[in-house]
Amino acid sequence: MKKIIALSCFAALLLAGCGKTQKDSSSESTAAATEPASAVTTAAEETTETAETTTTAADTTAATTEAEAETTTHEANVSAGGIMDMYPAIYQSFIRGMFDETVNEHDGTASIEYAFRDLDADGIPELILKYGTCEADFQIHIYKLDSEGEVKDLGLFGGGHTAFAYDENTGNFVIVWGHMGACSIEYFVWENGTLKSDDSYSFNIDEQTPSYDVVLNEKGIRYIPYVSAHQYDKNGEIKSYISDGNGSYEEKDGLYLDNIG
Repeated sequence: MKKIIALSCFAALLLAGCGKTQKDSSSESTAAATEPASAVTTAAEETTETAETTTTAADTTAATTEAEAETTTHEANVSAGGIMDMYPAIYQSFIRGMFDETVNEHDGTASIEYAFRDLDADGIPELILKYGTCEADFQIHIYKLDSEGEVKDLGLFGGGHTAFAYDENTGNFVIVWGHMGACSIEYFVWENGTLKSDDSYSFNIDEQTPSYDVVLNEKGIRYIPYVSAHQYDKNGEIKSYISDGNGSYEEKDGLYLDNIG
């Protein structure tokens, strides 16, 4: 999500003095004798003054360029810091917009789940958002903020009957799918500026495997805390549920958007 501008300035000044080669000592002595001493002194002073003026101009140019470089770098850092400060408000507005859009498209019905995880390790978390009306039409999209603070859609990563998780062995993002006794664990890695599927593991519930959680615990899969929100008709109230990822929930009235980061 940052622009860093680096400017370098190299200033160099080469001063060289040239004198006559002594070919005839008598003629050089004569020329020196006939030229007034005051003229020689004035010429030397002018040469020194010119050299000092040139050096001062070069030093001033270097100092100015260096100051401009420092200012530009400072502005870039402020910009990066601005996105860091503003991303909660940006994501809040985006989630509300997606919820309202889903409500409008489905005659007042909408369900969402959202969570956050810093998938690219840049200090600003990505938004993991599931939305639709029910398990049959849910879509999971992942969003990232670019360097200008714009929300970028990284694409579709899953659908219904899913949960957001991570692999505690690697820290990588995981989507767990489970339905009617079947389950799969899909592992993702961050690569070339986006999220990509890296591996998967599937299993079924049977006598040897009595629950999903038995296998998930063995694999080191942990659920990510998330918020879900639901509205079931155009005149209905919105209810939100905050999950800590361990099975505990807290109910809130309205669309809860403060669980950012």
